[in-house]
Amino acid sequence: MQVLQEPSLRQNRALVATIALSFLLLLCSAGLTFHVSRQGVDADQLVVHTMEVQRALNQTLLTLGGAESGLRGFLLTGDEAFLEPHREAGELLPRQLAALRQMLADSPPQVANFEAFAPLIEQRLAGIDTALAAHHDGRRSDAVAALQHSGLPTMNDIRSRIEAATEFEQQLLVERQRASADLRDRFSTAVVMMLLACGVLALFALISVRRYVATIHASRLQLASHNAELEQRVQARTEELAQAADEAHRERARAESLLTDVNHRVGNNLALVSSFLTMQQRAVKNPDAARALSAARMRVQAIASAHRKLRLGADFATVKLNEVLGAVLEDIRAGLPPGDLIRIHCQVEPLEINARDAVSLGVLTSELVMNAVKHAFAPGDSGEVSVVLEYGADSVAVLEVSDDGVGYDKHSQETGGLGAKIIDMVARQFGGRPERSARFHEGAAAQGRRPGTRIRVNLVKLQVMRGS
Repeated sequence: MQVLQEPSLRQNRALVATIALSFLLLLCSAGLTFHVSRQGVDADQLVVHTMEVQRALNQTLLTLGGAESGLRGFLLTGDEAFLEPHREAGELLPRQLAALRQMLADSPPQVANFEAFAPLIEQRLAGIDTALAAHHDGRRSDAVAALQHSGLPTMNDIRSRIEAATEFEQQLLVERQRASADLRDRFSTAVVMMLLACGVLALFALISVRRYVATIHASRLQLASHNAELEQRVQARTEELAQAADEAHRERARAESLLTDVNHRVGNNLALVSSFLTMQQRAVKNPDAARALSAARMRVQAIASAHRKLRLGADFATVKLNEVLGAVLEDIRAGLPPGDLIRIHCQVEPLEINARDAVSLGVLTSELVMNAVKHAFAPGDSGEVSVVLEYGADSVAVLEVSDDGVGYDKHSQETGGLGAKIIDMVARQFGGRPERSARFHEGAAAQGRRPGTRIRVNLVKLQVMRGS
């Protein structure tokens, strides 16, 4: 069956190309914006630098002109107050010239102009100091002559050179402003072009996205159609499996019913044999023969009881141990003579074992219980026989049959009998052997209690499936 998948971006190459171009255009726009902004900042800095140079030139000329004007006022009036601009010029002009030298360092023509007027400024400051010294010495005519013959030409020369430098900076300012305007025009043109390109790409992307969405919608519709078809197939297959499961369940119930019926028939047939043995026992006159027939009847009855309780589990191979042994012990209780005072207690875990081991374990338990009933108590005595089967921590099942009778040392007359041989044989079948001991401690007799007997059989080879 064809597997449907929703279209991916890789399958829609036009949309991928549009997204890639848009991303590239954004990168170019960002790069161009950064570059133009840097150039604009540089252009603005150059314009500011030019204006600062012009201001510094004018400030230098004003400072020197103030010193010159102050000298003239002092020579005309003799007022010391007119010398204040001269004193300020002596402090300011060295700093202003140093600043101008640094500001004009990147322009060789301006450096040449500076090298031309800077010595003249220093010369003029020296001339002003000379004129003041002559005036203080009483040579006022020499001071006025120095002002008129050397000071005026020098100041005119300085002024013309500073004006030339200012004019040069003005030309630079105009050129830089024009370059800044051109840069802004180019930037505006680039922005317009990028906006147009973004508009075209946006339109193309919109068309591609609509096509992509339409493809996805069609794929989902087709996928929904296939899902509906698959659901119909799954439903049909589920119905078929349900019918097959019902048929298997009916066949299983039928097989289980047949197995249960077979087990009941076997148990009933064995019970019938037990009844025949009972009739034969009553017919014989020999006590030994009657006892032998009674023992045989009890053994057949134990096997019959086990078969009647063979309720197989879900796997048709296991049975519940407590149900099987419970049925065997119930039949033993029912077979005791009327008025018998012997009680039989049963404590068996609900373990699941193989069905093939159930009958053998029932026979073993029956032999041990019947042995205790016959030999542990005197006629007319009351007593108790306890049957315990537990699954130990070492994963080994243990069968224990105990009584509170006369003690195991008085069972010696039975050790060579058929019952003892059956017990030993079945115990070996399960990988164990009967272990006989007293049920109570040695001081029990002093307390008026009988020692009793305990027989333990470790069922090493008994395979336990699980407990519930």
